[in-house]
This record gives sequence, structure tokens and C-alpha cells, in this order.
Amino acid sequence: MKTASRRSCLKTLMAGFPAIRRARAAFEPVTASTACGKARGASVDGVAIFRGLPYGGPAEGAARFLPPSKPIPWSGVRDATATGPRAVQGPGNIFLSPLIGEYFGGGRPDREELARQTDSENCLVLNVLTPGLRGRRPVMVYIHGGGFSGGSGILTLFGDGLVREQDVVLVGVNHRLNVFGYAYLGGISERYSTGNPGQLDLVAALEWVRENIANFGGDPGNVTIFGESGGGAKICTLMAMPGAKGLFHKAAVQSGTLFRVDDADSATRKAREMLAKLGLKKAEDLQKVPAADLLKAGRGGGLMGASPVVDGRSLTRQPWDPTAPDLSASVPMIIGNCKDEATLFTLQDESLFKLDDAGLRAALVKARVPAERVDALIALYRRNHPKEGPSDLFFRISADRGARWNAARQAELKLAQGQANVYVYYFQWNTPCVGGRIRAFHTADLPLTMRLVRYPESEQLSRQLSGAWAAFARNGSPGRKELAWPAYTVPGRATMVFDAAESRAVNDPDREERILVRDLPSGSLL
Repeated sequence: MKTASRRSCLKTLMAGFPAIRRARAAFEPVTASTACGKARGASVDGVAIFRGLPYGGPAEGAARFLPPSKPIPWSGVRDATATGPRAVQGPGNIFLSPLIGEYFGGGRPDREELARQTDSENCLVLNVLTPGLRGRRPVMVYIHGGGFSGGSGILTLFGDGLVREQDVVLVGVNHRLNVFGYAYLGGISERYSTGNPGQLDLVAALEWVRENIANFGGDPGNVTIFGESGGGAKICTLMAMPGAKGLFHKAAVQSGTLFRVDDADSATRKAREMLAKLGLKKAEDLQKVPAADLLKAGRGGGLMGASPVVDGRSLTRQPWDPTAPDLSASVPMIIGNCKDEATLFTLQDESLFKLDDAGLRAALVKARVPAERVDALIALYRRNHPKEGPSDLFFRISADRGARWNAARQAELKLAQGQANVYVYYFQWNTPCVGGRIRAFHTADLPLTMRLVRYPESEQLSRQLSGAWAAFARNGSPGRKELAWPAYTVPGRATMVFDAAESRAVNDPDREERILVRDLPSGSLL
């Protein structure tokens, strides 16, 4: 890339930060060195922001479905003020959502402009936000959600408040998704015997961090990975991948516990179905299929809901079944979930928000609670949560059987290793989103962790969450003088209950409910 002139760079900066342009805030170009060359970002209100830095090479054409290559070096100074492409995926952008877009954007006036992205197979880029290029700060690498099929690391571009207040370096990663990142062709062609290219992208990004982050004021020996939903699932998988060993030192899984992934036989069957749908016989023929057609075929073949696969190379075992992975036994963890995980996904089913007593019973039976167990389950929840109506109880029970059950089980598996602490949380603030209907919905804690506050009543809660995550990144414990958070144990089960009214650690909260549903897991996140 040719060296950009100061004038052209300033024009790019102005275009890239519209809210700052309107406010006429001070900003200056800032240059950092990487192993591939120098890059110029923007220093805005004390935070240097670099966007679209490549951590891998091209991933299209002949490079499809293969492990990532090294990024291509450049001469001169690379412009790092424009948002890099996200992975090819279906339509949708959480920041533009009419339901929760403003919540995730923290009410920022530049939300829609910052959220603009293009889609490309060549999406192996990352963002870096840092308070300064000198020093050795804790590094927080955000791995985005969206299952294994959608999303991007763009949330980090909204996270300058976290960086500024907590003096950390924040990294956000884009990587290959859906059919491009998780189709397994190793059972069809030896060329693709190493599977999980989307996960290997994340490994490559962490390798980039190890090699380059010191030039951005970060400590490569103190890296925390954190993510919600699909991001947490990717982290669970990384913790069992040999190639990721030693690249991170702490991990936070937020409503994203994953125990098992696909097996090679099942993944190969899906890949053969996709080939048949496209009228192809050889896996190599997929290199020439237009990206849009491949995405469509992958969706039809079940690969939009794809997962990593135990390929025997990049992933040699089920990540968390039957035990926690030995490769990351010494990595301390934060694990938790939100009270009303399912509300966000069931908004189209109006009946679930208007349940009466009979409807609650029918909905639980439909959700595979044995009919003979339903009455006792409802009686206990109604006694312990007397102010909640039938719909509130349904969503609470769903989360307890899903994400909360998963979090507790994962914490127990981690503790069984006896090599690192684990800290468990429960987010129960009822947000005002969608007229208050979705309450403590799936991912409601994530923007607050990034210091994105749409509603003033959650300001203190956001400070508590961001402070805890930053403390964990700094020294391995999320507890602070302002908010003590003891490590999880069995049978103590100390859990940090986050709420706008009051956040505090509680020993085995909702113990009776936990015991009653321990043999009634839903088998899903929800």
C-alpha cells in the first residue's frame, strides 16, 4: 500500500469518525508498527483506534476452506482508519436492529455510521484500541457472537470508554463464518484434512496479538479472551485446540457454554449434501462457486448452523465432554448467563408473553419438561418468585434449564481440574428494551461490559461489569475493593448477581431451583 499523505489521512479520519467530526473534538493521526509494516490510525479523546489490520492473508478462491495464511507485508504506512470487511453472511446488523440497536450502541449518535460494514471472504482483519503505544497493559480480545454463522468484531469500535477508563488494550476480530469457516471437507478430500478454518482464523489472530500487541501498548503475556453467545462457544472450542495453547491466559464465557461440537462423519455428510445441491462432485470445485451461491447452498445444507468439528488435527477431542480440556487447565475463567435468555429469540411468538397458568403448563410440556414434573416445578418457582407472572416464570425456567445449567456444569468441570479459579455470575437487571418486555435478555450484559450505557439507571451496573472484567484481565480475579467476588466452589457456589438496584455475591442463589432442574437440562443454550 502506498504511503498516505497527511491530508488524505485526515480526510479519512474525518469520514471514519462522524460524531467526532460534528463535535469538532481533537483527533490526531497515530502510527504503530506491525510485523508486516506500519499502520496509521486515529487518536480520539485519549484512545488510539486502528481498524481493519490484517492478521491473515487472502481467504478466497484457492484459499477457501484452508487454514489461514500469513498477512501480506506492505510498504509505506497503511491506512487503518476504515472499518475492515466482515465475513460473508446473511443480512443483519445488531447495531441497526430496531429492537436493541440503540441499547447495543449505548445511545451513541454515530451508531449507524460506525456500524456500516462490507462483506468479503477476505475478512481476516482486526481492530485495536489502546490508551497509548507504550506500556504493558492487559489485553482483552473480544470474540464476537452470532453463533458460528454471523456477526463481526465491530463492537470494539464502540468500546473506547472501556479502554479509556480501565487502561486496557481492546482487540476485536473478524473471521470466516458459516460455510466458509465451518464446512468440513476433510472426509472428501485430503487437501482439506485440517478442518475448522474459522477457528484457526481465531488462532491466527491470537498469534498476531502475541507478535504485535507490544507495539500497541499491550502485554502479550497477559491476554484475556471474552465473548458472548457464539463468541463464548468459540472460546470453549479454543480452549481445547492444540494450536491455541499458550496464546491466551484468561477466558470469559458469557451465555455461550459449549460442551460438544460436530463429529467428522456428520460434518462430512453435510458437506456431501451441499456438493450435491450445487451439482458438484469434487470438493475442489467449490473454489470456483460464487460466494453468494455457496452461502445459499450452505444454508440449505444445514451449515448456517454449523459448528466446529473434531477433525483429529486442529481439534482432537470434544471441547468440554466428558471433562474440561487439559490444554487450558491453568486458565482461570468467568462463566455466566442472563436471567431471561429466551425472550430475545421468541418475540415473534406473542403467546409466550401472554401466558396464563394453563398456558405456562402447556409451554413447559412443549419444552420437554415431563408432564408429571411440571406442577412441582411451577409451584416452587411461584413460591420463590411471587411477583412474577406466568410468562416471567416460563422465561426464567427456560434460562435455568439452559444457559444457567450449562454455566454451572462448565464451572464444575473446570473446578474438577483443580488448577485455576472460576468465577460465576448471573445477570438479572430487567432492561427497558422493547418496552421492558425482554427484561434480562440474551446478551444484555455485553454492552454494559463495554461501557455502552443507553439507560442512565444502568450506569453504575456498567461500571461494575467493566471494572470486574478489566480486573480479571489484569490479575485473574474480577473481585475489587468496591465489589468483592469470591471464586466459585462446590458446595459454596458463590455467584455474583449483577443488578442495577444492587450487585452482590450470593452463595448458591436459587438453590432449590438449581436442584430441581439439575436433571432437566434443555440441551440448548436457552
